[in-house]
Formats: sequence, C-alpha cells, structure tokens
Amino acid sequence: MIFEESVALVKKELEAVEVALQENFMSDVVMIPQISKHLSEGGGKRIRPLLLLTSSKLCGYNNGNRHINVCCVVEFIHSATLLHDDVLDDAAIRRGKAAANVKWGNEASVLVGDYLFSKSFQLVAKDNDFKILDSVSEASRRLIEGEVLQLTQRKSIITTEEEYFDMVKRKTAALMASSCQAGAILGKAPEKVEQALFMYGEKIGIAFQLIDDLLDYISDDEKLGKPARNDLKEGHVTLPLIRAYECSDAGEKEFIDQLLGAEELAREDTTRILDLMEKYDVISYAMGKAREYVQQGKKEIAELPPSVYLDSLNAIADYIVENRVELCLKNPTY
Repeated sequence: MIFEESVALVKKELEAVEVALQENFMSDVVMIPQISKHLSEGGGKRIRPLLLLTSSKLCGYNNGNRHINVCCVVEFIHSATLLHDDVLDDAAIRRGKAAANVKWGNEASVLVGDYLFSKSFQLVAKDNDFKILDSVSEASRRLIEGEVLQLTQRKSIITTEEEYFDMVKRKTAALMASSCQAGAILGKAPEKVEQALFMYGEKIGIAFQLIDDLLDYISDDEKLGKPARNDLKEGHVTLPLIRAYECSDAGEKEFIDQLLGAEELAREDTTRILDLMEKYDVISYAMGKAREYVQQGKKEIAELPPSVYLDSLNAIADYIVENRVELCLKNPTY
C-alpha cells in the first residue's frame, strides 16, 4: 500500500474533519476565525487526524462521530503550537504564505493559539472520556516541555544527540503518539494494543521531526513553503548540526561556535555549513536514524492482526521518511 491509498481509506472521515474544524473555528470575535482560517488554508497533510482515524478503524471503531471530534482536538493543539512557534522563531512564512504573526502581529497569534488550546480541551471535555482526556493532556504537557527544552538548547552546540532526541520525543512525537492511542481508546482496544499503537506513534513522530530538521538544510524556501536554513539562523541545534560538529576538527568546531552566536548569517557561512555536512555525510546519517525509528515503529505493531488498516499504518510510516524527502525535493511549497 502507498500513502495515497492510506488517505483514500479514510477520505470521507478526513472530509468530515475539515468541516468540523471550520465549524469549530467560529467565534463572534472576528480575528479568531480569520487567523484560524488563514492557518488552515495553508495546507498540510493532517497526519495526526490520519493516524487517529486509521488507528480507530484498526481497532474496530465504526459507530458515531467521536473520532471526528477527537481529530479536531489533536489538530487544534497542533495548530496552536504552530502559531506559538512562529512567534518564538519570528517566522515570516508558514506553508508558503505569510505567517499569522506577520499579518496580525505576535500578540494576536499568541492569543489565538491560546484560544485553540482552550477549544481543544472544551471539545475533549464534551467527549467525556477520561482516558482520552488523560492522553491528550499528557501529550500537551510533554509538548510544552519539549518547546521549553528547545528554547534552553538554543545556540548551545554542546547539545548531545540524547538531549536532542529527548526534546523531539516531547515536542513532536507526544501528540502523534496520543493520536494513535486515542484511536485505540475509541475502538476499546485491549491495553496491549493501545500501548503498541502509542509506541508506534511515538517512534514515527521522532522520525517525522528528524526529517523536518534535515529538510531545513537540504531543501529550499519554495519547496519547503518556509525559509530554508531557518533552524541555523534561529540557533536551533538539530541532529544535522550536532552530527557535523561532532565530526569536525578544531578549526571547524570554532567556526560553528562563532556562527551560532552571530546576529546575521552570510551566504558563505551557510554554504560552508552545508559543505561540512556533505564532507561528513550528515544527510545519510540523519536519514539512517529516521529509518531506524520508522522500523522500530513498524515493529511495535507487527503482531497486531493483519488488516488493510495495519497496512495503512505501515505505509504512513514509510511516507514520513522516504516520500516526504522525495516530494519536498521535487515539488514546490510541499
């Protein structure tokens, strides 16, 4: 199975999620739906709702629309973090369009992000399932911890791979893991299955962020839909830079040290960083790590009963590494 077939399996439900998201964006405070709509229209693959829907189907959920509402919960949490991230990073572009903080200002972006967080917990409270509430609450807590860790690691080239992966497990993987777990809870799956899906989501979530961080170096503005090499400009120390620094000689290490402390980056500076990454085969190293996590994720669900939905989860895992890199390098504003 390929990724497009995974999407087609739950196409009707994904369409219902889009309708529900738009309905829940509504507010008589005009700026809230304006900013929410702007972010929503930027595109995105809705990976978290896709994981939740597929996991719920895998576990036998086929009655009612709770899965649609819980998809809105995880997507609102994700959207809130995007608004907050763009303020923290002083981002100008998101998904090929002007970032909300550019159009409406930092204050409005932060407050609408807060609104989306609040809306997500209003929706999960209405769902009235303590296990799902516990899952998404824990994911939100870990996500914010990850954001704070990323802030403390900023411009700190002594950040280790272990510290980086700890941050990623919280910042990105926690919500993907919760999405899969919520699907299992909706399907009233046994604890063993619920845990397997949680671990699957966590592993592929780590791989997802690894690829994001790699693409920041190997792609360009148009294809990413946001500024390339922005992590370097903002001083975010991700795996590609950690690996390059680890392999560098003393002179190269000194250059990277100075670069992370610089107010501005010259073109020749970024070129030299990319040359170092090529010299030390950083791209292959990061890709290898991402593939390892994908294989670990697949292994977590390998003993679940065969089904088209299990095939779909495996296809989504493959897409996260192989297809995202291929598509981003070929297609504009991916």
